[in-house]
Amino acid sequence: MLQCRNLSLTLGKQEILRDISFQAQPGTITILLGKNGSGKSSLLSCLSGNQTKYTGSVELDGKDVRSMGTTERARALAVMPQVLPLPPVSVAELVCFARHPYTGYTGRLTAKDREIARQALQHTGMYVHENHKVNLLSGGERQLAFFTMMLAQQTPIVLLDEPASSLDTEYRRMVYRFLRDFRNQGKTVIAVMHDLSDAIALADTIGVLHSSHMVFWGTPQAFLSSDVPGDVFGLTPVSVTAQDGSQFTIFRS
Repeated sequence: MLQCRNLSLTLGKQEILRDISFQAQPGTITILLGKNGSGKSSLLSCLSGNQTKYTGSVELDGKDVRSMGTTERARALAVMPQVLPLPPVSVAELVCFARHPYTGYTGRLTAKDREIARQALQHTGMYVHENHKVNLLSGGERQLAFFTMMLAQQTPIVLLDEPASSLDTEYRRMVYRFLRDFRNQGKTVIAVMHDLSDAIALADTIGVLHSSHMVFWGTPQAFLSSDVPGDVFGLTPVSVTAQDGSQFTIFRS
């Protein structure tokens, strides 16, 4: 379980986050929403251990993330940033990087490590690109390559910043399927998103940041019945029934 206790972050004279507390349970997807500048990416950075200049604590199963060494943290937390790097390595090499926290001082991959990487490539379908350079892939393919890397890293916590931004419908659906796969594997998934409709369809829990505060934490249903969509985003949720009888939510200004 990932637990955030009374976390506050001030950089220079700017208050970024104030008194943030929550628990994210295994086998759940938590979506963080908020307008630009609300502190979503900063909170994710604190959760990952990349930002340490906060008060309060971030704990994984009772252990403060800041007290973990680099290798221990890499075995516990997999992170996908909003802007992905463009390493001139093959997809297979990228995925194998995920196994380095487990190789010890030798740094050599075992047969088990290579098998885990191979299974991850098969699971996401990226085996067809395993010899292609990551920096030459399309945006959607590169996103899936990094998802494959996260899968091979085998961490209980998965943190993602805008994992489906700028993706077309096909790749967005694939990304959301992989997030559900992570949840079904018992992982704790926390993702920053902007699309409220997608968040409602995907999340078990929604957190909303506004003016440095966590102004909402609860289920998608509770979010829809609250004043938060209107007060924070200036939007009204509307339930729509598709031709096949399924229902989904859109938001209108």
